[in-house]
This record gives sequence, structure tokens and C-alpha cells, in this order.
Amino acid sequence: MRRHTYAQAEKFILSREFFGMKLGLENITHYLGSLGNPQKSYPTIHLAGTNGKGSTATMLASVLQTAGYRTGLFTSPHLVDFRERIRVEGRMISRQAVAGFVDRQRRPLVKKNSRFLS
Repeated sequence: MRRHTYAQAEKFILSREFFGMKLGLENITHYLGSLGNPQKSYPTIHLAGTNGKGSTATMLASVLQTAGYRTGLFTSPHLVDFRERIRVEGRMISRQAVAGFVDRQRRPLVKKNSRFLS
């Protein structure tokens, strides 16, 4: 397995955004299915709408964390550091976690690029 640096991993992830946006949930549904649908193994709150999602999600994560729940938070876009997008227990994920994800998922994402991103 190839070992990516954080910089290489971030560049790879951000490069996926330039393949164009496809509305709908088909791409993510196929990708999560290829991983065994891990999202079904824990409770999830999905916020949708035009404005205020990031603030609302951050406040909700904080309330749940204070109540004793383990929380994960994904927001987009980031302001300064890509890792701002993904937080566990209020802390940005590590650079090693980003690189490790790309080490494990780069091949399936590149191989199935047309299926997941077109």
C-alpha cells in the first residue's frame, strides 16, 4: 500500500472536487455501499438547507457532546485547514487520519471515478 504524506492526501482529496458536481445521492450511495454502508451502524443527523447549516451543526454537536454523546462533525467548505471539515469530539482529525484514508481509499476512488463522480 502506498504511503501518502498529508500534503499528498489533501491534494488528492481536493482534486476530486474538480471533476464536477453531480446533484443527488447516487454517487455517495454507491460509494458507501462499497464500504458496507457504515453510516447505518450509528445514529446520524443530516442538516440540509441554504444558510446556517455549519453553525447549526456545530452547535448541535456541542450540545450532544456536552450531554455525553460521542460526536463526529463534517462541514464544508473549510476556511484555512482542510481538517476543519472533519471533527471528532470537537477536535480536527489528525493529518495521519487524512493520509491513512487516502492510503486505503485512493485505489477504489480512482478505479471507480466514473461511477462515483460522474
